[in-house]
Amino acid sequence: MEEPFKIHTLQEYLNFYIEESERIFSKYGYLKLKEKIQKNCLEVRRAIQEVNQENFFEQFARINTLEAEILIILECIELRGSDDVVPFTEAEILQVANEDSKTYFKERCGLTLTAPTPHSLHFSVD
Repeated sequence: MEEPFKIHTLQEYLNFYIEESERIFSKYGYLKLKEKIQKNCLEVRRAIQEVNQENFFEQFARINTLEAEILIILECIELRGSDDVVPFTEAEILQVANEDSKTYFKERCGLTLTAPTPHSLHFSVD
């Protein structure tokens, strides 16, 4: 049986996204997207360091939103066609990441946008 997926440290978690952005964007450019991912990683680090009993839920929602933006950017870059060209501009990808981050996890779980959102931290965004 496969071991359950688990991230062990904050550095391990953030390094994955930083390394992915380095790998992808060193090949394709898109410096604004690389900067956005790195900025989000810094914000995630800050949000985690600032978590306390009073702000946990707010910080958790912020972390989910930041992570969703990162994942959307990485997924958009993977939409390269056979010509190896991404069909969107950096500005379009950043706009989609910002707008769709609010519903990203809901959609990834196969829920429609009109379906009630389950009462779960997994769907908490800001």
